[in-house]
Amino acid sequence: MNVLVVTNMYPSAARPDWGTFVRSQVESLGRLGVTNRLYEIEGWKSAMRYVRAWSELPALARREHADLVHAHYGLSGAAAMRVTAPLVVSFCGDDVLGRPDRNGAITAKSRLLVRLSLAAARRADAVIVKSEEMRRCLPPLADVEVIPNGVDLARFTPLPRAEARRRLGWEGSGAVLLFAANPNEPRKNFPLALEVERRLRERGHPVQLVAVHGRPQDEMALAMSAADVLLLPSLHEGSPNVVKEAMAAALPVVAAPVGDCAERLLGVTPGAVVAREPEAFVAAVEAVLATGGRSNGRERIAPLELSVVAKRVLAVYERVLARRGGAVPSAREGHR
Repeated sequence: MNVLVVTNMYPSAARPDWGTFVRSQVESLGRLGVTNRLYEIEGWKSAMRYVRAWSELPALARREHADLVHAHYGLSGAAAMRVTAPLVVSFCGDDVLGRPDRNGAITAKSRLLVRLSLAAARRADAVIVKSEEMRRCLPPLADVEVIPNGVDLARFTPLPRAEARRRLGWEGSGAVLLFAANPNEPRKNFPLALEVERRLRERGHPVQLVAVHGRPQDEMALAMSAADVLLLPSLHEGSPNVVKEAMAAALPVVAAPVGDCAERLLGVTPGAVVAREPEAFVAAVEAVLATGGRSNGRERIAPLELSVVAKRVLAVYERVLARRGGAVPSAREGHR
């Protein structure tokens, strides 16, 4: 099966954390026998890259004899709307939910993105979303499937906390509250994390808030073994990868009720999904720190291991191709 992968995010030396989940999915589908040709839209350099993609993709898909085009993110899906091959679009979160400003209001630019995403969804032969909340934001469509991003259990595996801190050069014996996002991104709500740190210190807890972002996955995995709890106070999320990765690393999570956090963290202890306000977060973190241990998240996240998710995505491909009426190209024998 030949698939043209269209994405506006993919890891590089300059941006090692950018779209790592896309790369992981591409690689895991490759292990199932799918031949992937990557087309990256560097939209962060110029919006004109999307216009170029809109022009180039139809001919490229024909030239590559693509059986199917899989676009990741709403803007990539909109850029791929003119291809004649079957089109699958994976939405990632704010492309459907919108991106709020510091006051929680959806920005005008984000509303335009959502409109483009909805146009791509209507054109697509199948749509993949990361959560039920995202599915509810879409108009009635014939083929929408909820498939969260997979988790690399080999990379995100628990290490002794002291060893992980030594390897990172983290000093001090106090508890580390990990904020695994860009503090300058309003949607991630860093001010609430700062307030939680302040109140915990006032109550005598020797805690330190550490923000880690823009780093390679191996470093993030180390940070999750070195920390005591992950804070996720976001205003909006789809299916946050950092929550799933923290679960794989057995790091307790305290999260706001966004995206699929309540579903993912159901039955995971210690940790909690709480109201997005300081006292709720403080109480939940205190409960985690009182245990001093790791969570049972790794066993709960096993159904989202990379190869399991890849098989679900491959089933979407096969369904789309069968519906188009042609023979379904075979992937590796026994992938089911």
